[in-house]
Amino acid sequence: MSTIQGAGDPSDRRDNQRFDVVVVVRIFIGDKVEDWPSEDISAGGMRLRVDGEPPKLGSRLKVSFKLPLLAAPIEAEGEVRWVDRGTPTVLGIQFSTGLRAREVWAINRLHTRR
Repeated sequence: MSTIQGAGDPSDRRDNQRFDVVVVVRIFIGDKVEDWPSEDISAGGMRLRVDGEPPKLGSRLKVSFKLPLLAAPIEAEGEVRWVDRGTPTVLGIQFSTGLRAREVWAINRLHTRR
């Protein structure tokens, strides 16, 4: 049984189309650095599968990840908006820094690369 912490069902709060994409996301939380796999990505945030103890709701973090259509990694800051402590534990990050136009373009092109 999973327990979701945060405001309501995260699937009800979509502002951007999400794409099921698994990429390695490097997470920077304070002095700690970890690599977690994504479950989905949108121009507004991402869902990540967490190894170990997840950060607390509201935690601010930095992420870095690569997409097939971009040479350079996407780097953004975000906030943990919800945590689902099921098996596996997943969490939702909302980007707090705006992405560049080419990064949004690459994310929105993910549906055509399947």
